[in-house]
Amino acid sequence: MATETATPGVRKPLLSRNLTQLMLAILIGVLSGYGAILFKFLLKSMQWLFYQHGEDFLAYASEIPLWAKISMPAAGGLVVGLVVHFFASEAKGHGVPEVMQAIALRDGLIRKRVAAAKIFASAVTIGSGGSVGREGPWCRSGRPSAPASGRSSRSPASTCGP
Repeated sequence: MATETATPGVRKPLLSRNLTQLMLAILIGVLSGYGAILFKFLLKSMQWLFYQHGEDFLAYASEIPLWAKISMPAAGGLVVGLVVHFFASEAKGHGVPEVMQAIALRDGLIRKRVAAAKIFASAVTIGSGGSVGREGPWCRSGRPSAPASGRSSRSPASTCGP
């Protein structure tokens, strides 16, 4: 009985390639889900740090004195400004143009420091009462897993998502 050997230059079957990409997509989805859970925990921690409450802000908003409703978001803004200035100055601005610039100029690479700084800054902003939503940072919390997974499987950066 002859054994099959891989011939150089022969392409992998399409099924194998699709299965690899499916497994990669599942891995990215799971890592992104855990990133969202971690972000929610970080958000609740920041909310506890600023207001000593972990539930929805509307549940305890009437208990917060007026001075705290003004000073806590300002303190959060100060923390965010310091984090962005000293740790990741390129973290300024919105996510989509940053991702497009990274794909065009840096082969899809976004520094881990920038991703961590943006996630932390978003948690501080929301936790201190800043006027932003949670959905964008939840999406951003999974962003580092996609390019890292794509590089490990040698997929092009632009197909691995931001």
